[in-house]
Amino acid sequence: MLGNKKAHFLLTLSLSVLMSIAVRPAQADEAITAVEFMVLPEFCRSALAGSSYAASVPFEYRSRRGVAAPQGGNSTLGAGIPGGHHFCMGMVYLNRAGRGNNGAYAGAVQEFTYSQTRMEMDSPSYSYVNANLGRALYRSGKRSYAMKVWAEAISVQPQGRDSYLAMAEALLSERRPQDALEVLQKFDQVKDVEYADAEHFMAQAYFELKRYDEAKLHLDKAYSLGYPVFGLRDKLKRVGKY
Repeated sequence: MLGNKKAHFLLTLSLSVLMSIAVRPAQADEAITAVEFMVLPEFCRSALAGSSYAASVPFEYRSRRGVAAPQGGNSTLGAGIPGGHHFCMGMVYLNRAGRGNNGAYAGAVQEFTYSQTRMEMDSPSYSYVNANLGRALYRSGKRSYAMKVWAEAISVQPQGRDSYLAMAEALLSERRPQDALEVLQKFDQVKDVEYADAEHFMAQAYFELKRYDEAKLHLDKAYSLGYPVFGLRDKLKRVGKY
């Protein structure tokens, strides 16, 4: 079996090749709308406004200066991302693609790859960056590549939940709830704290497997941890299990 460092080198090399054949480089002067800017994580707003991409930022926000650094409730979010403004522009592209602009996936992959290939494996944000790179790859049709990106992050940072959840989300979208559940159970065994989103994914996997009592158990836990969306609860109600 390949060691973590060798596996990381091979994946990084592959991603570098992928980035070199991407459709086009990011445009530092490509305008970001105010709505696109405000839905970004706080560290991204700071990173973009203080970077070579500042001209893309809405004029009213350009006075903000900073670098990609952790802010807000998640103390690791954004920490240790090299070229943080590239990653953050990738988030802009990924959000655009989610609204129907499929051509934006190429830009997202390229921007995420710029940061990912320069990261140390012990970076606090390694799983977070890989999770989003994998999403861009997966949704653009490169599904097996995305799985490799997520699997590597899980291997080198087993307590980083982001890549587990991204992989589970993809497996659920493929109607593979048992595989998704197994991924989530692996995280459940190593997690250091409880997470509302992880519990909700567990509940969703159990629901798809028609294991409704277990689904309710994890869903209640998700709500107790502050999960804000109640669609799965309504589904359980419709089958008389809530």
